[in-house]
Amino acid sequence: MARTPVMVLIVLASMLLAGCLGTLENPIDNENEENIDWISPELLLGNRVRSSPVLNQYDGCAELEEDLRNSLAEEMMVGLDQASYWHWNSWGFRGGFMEDDIMVDTAAAEMASDGDSTQTMDSSSPPSTSGSGDREGEYSETNNQEEGVDEADFLKTDGYHIYMINNGQLVILGVPEFGNVTLESSTALEGSPMQMLVNGNQLVIISYVSYWNLPSDDPIRLAMMADNAEGDSIYSYYRYSNKVKFTVMNITDRSDPQIDRELYLDGSYQTARLVDGTLRAVTHSYAQLQGLRTYPTLPDNYWEIDHNDPERQDIWNASVDEAIAYNLEVIAGLTLADFSPRMHERMADGTVVEQSTVSATCEEFSAAADSVGRGFTTVMTIELFGDMIEYELDHVSSSWVEVYASEDMLILAEPANDWWWYWRNDDFVEATNIHAFDISDGGITTYIGSGRVTGTVNDQFSLSEYNGTIRVATTQDIWGRWWLDGEDWAGPTNDVYVLAPDENGGDELLQIGHVGGIATGETIWSCRFIGEKGYLVTFRNIDPLWTIDLSDPTNPQVIGELEVSGVSTYIHPLSEDHLLTIGIAGGEDGLGLDWGNTQISLFDVSNFSDPTLASALQLAPIDRNSEDWWSWSWSYSEATYEHKAFTYWAPAELLAIPLSTYRYTYDEVTIDGRKYSFSGYEYVTQLILVKVDAENNTLTKYGTIDHSDFYNGENGLRESYYYGSPNVRRSIFMGDYVYAFSAEGVTVTNYSTMALSDSVSLPERIDAPSYWGWEDDYIVADGEESEPEDVEDEPREDEGDEASGTSDSTSDSDDRA
Repeated sequence: MARTPVMVLIVLASMLLAGCLGTLENPIDNENEENIDWISPELLLGNRVRSSPVLNQYDGCAELEEDLRNSLAEEMMVGLDQASYWHWNSWGFRGGFMEDDIMVDTAAAEMASDGDSTQTMDSSSPPSTSGSGDREGEYSETNNQEEGVDEADFLKTDGYHIYMINNGQLVILGVPEFGNVTLESSTALEGSPMQMLVNGNQLVIISYVSYWNLPSDDPIRLAMMADNAEGDSIYSYYRYSNKVKFTVMNITDRSDPQIDRELYLDGSYQTARLVDGTLRAVTHSYAQLQGLRTYPTLPDNYWEIDHNDPERQDIWNASVDEAIAYNLEVIAGLTLADFSPRMHERMADGTVVEQSTVSATCEEFSAAADSVGRGFTTVMTIELFGDMIEYELDHVSSSWVEVYASEDMLILAEPANDWWWYWRNDDFVEATNIHAFDISDGGITTYIGSGRVTGTVNDQFSLSEYNGTIRVATTQDIWGRWWLDGEDWAGPTNDVYVLAPDENGGDELLQIGHVGGIATGETIWSCRFIGEKGYLVTFRNIDPLWTIDLSDPTNPQVIGELEVSGVSTYIHPLSEDHLLTIGIAGGEDGLGLDWGNTQISLFDVSNFSDPTLASALQLAPIDRNSEDWWSWSWSYSEATYEHKAFTYWAPAELLAIPLSTYRYTYDEVTIDGRKYSFSGYEYVTQLILVKVDAENNTLTKYGTIDHSDFYNGENGLRESYYYGSPNVRRSIFMGDYVYAFSAEGVTVTNYSTMALSDSVSLPERIDAPSYWGWEDDYIVADGEESEPEDVEDEPREDEGDEASGTSDSTSDSDDRA
């Protein structure tokens, strides 16, 4: 559907603050014991309404430009209205507004942009089945939400090699046999590499590149700059301070990976998925536009005028009028090039070429009627099969989104309106637009339709596609509109919606089912949709697990509820009858949270209407009954907030999760008869193995793999703070072995015996600052300061040999196989 042009005429004078805007009688000034008439201005922002969430394509670039300028004008007005509110409300009072009828047309001429947003890249690497073959099914992979949909992460494996982004490098490790590990290569990467996806002999690394990371004469940095004129002067600024870099690599030779392409897209990275060889990356850009006044320019004598003098109000009003007029002139001169993200490519010879992100018709841009803003969510679709690598770009005018993907559908969940839309607009609760795209065909992303639900989506697990229907779990009033009167604010509540495409071919996703009023006063902490069943964990002081029957999508129903202490932050489907969760243990008397105590829970949901807690296991990296446990920082597990750190290996019924803590320590050592006192940091970083016996409904701590020696000195202490991540972060099961990964090294442990099988230290960061890793501190000896030469740690040939694995289980080895 083509987008209907919206040629909005900005009603300028109705927003200006000329003249006396009204008075509001306020409380007595206790000091002078007299009433003061305060004048507090408000801009007339217009009547904001919600219309359809459907994404409409633009018929031409001029219409897109017009919408972007009008949206920016509204945002600008809200910003100045907020400035007025806080300026005058700092005295504690608020006044009225005025209306006028002068109109200014900000429509601009159509912008023609040549080029097509679909590009082709040469690739010399053919598709490969490396990672399949006789090892398929014998190793764990990324803990993905949906089967067949690979989620980007910094660690990947194909069964024969392990690929790790670490210390600013791509590290490729070999696995000649299960139980072994070898360092094949390490390649320095530009910027801050974050995640990657692997397909055969091709690998795509996604990095964050900021202008300040680049040399001042780097062509990419220069390309990020834009010129702005103010008065008679012209200056340069960074319209986007960072880019998302896509590095396409040929890894046919794992010992010498080669860069095929380097693409840089304006904005920030959100996530990426790989389905059947097609990679779809989602980024968000938000242009920093220079020249707009966010606060009125006031004369020097303004602050000398008494705050209740009417002249002060007149000067303020006139200054805001001037700021509005100035800003509207700036906005009227903006073009699509000022808003849209740009993409550059670094060529083999080091030169930089700008690639097209905007076609002549702007058909790759779309927006919902109420969601136009200066932010764009871009879906970059890259086809990785075959000799040619093709990509296309789709831009949706939106705020930051949550992303979900099944094998057939990509879903973007975005706030229905930008932040400024809610200013002095309390009648509207928060709402979320759901945009669905068909991704069943490789290399193509096709829009299906959009719907709207009330509330806010917590994360990707609050979204699901099943048999063509979309399930969405939301929390209403998640931020708590505390400024409303008690009767108008009932607190948060939770809903589950079922949406489906219009059978008549329309672009709107229709709501076909809904169940609401779930856990009033609480918010969703975790959610999981599994087939025709749904599970919610809400929390305020105690954790209820809710079971939801979705077998009839037109009539979802809450079936069961179970209250337990603590809260689950991630739900993992173990089987048809059991759920395995991780979260935070309950506080005293089972209420609140003990933030330093990680809890693993096993739920029996065989009776869907009456779920039970089969077992719960609390874990900490140090003994909480020890006398000095209080000296440690709160322990934490990345798996409580990142599901990719949660690894369950069904063949062995083992769960692996990282646990870490640290403390600041002061100690003494005696060297050559002299006593030295020193301070530093002690780290505990572990991978904990938990035996999950669903048949007997038990959880048992099985073993510990310790990486602490990678981060502490030979005396058990690190003389300076470790500026990297001193945590075990990921794990992979391969055959009878578990591989543990942290920034300094990799260990391989036979989980049947908990014996260390192999290890390797990882390369240090090449461009590390001087504080990276070790620093020398002064050590006090008998009241004197001296250099710590006598106690300096010697370099270790293989730090990995010092990492250990210990078993905490009393069960025999047959139970561990």
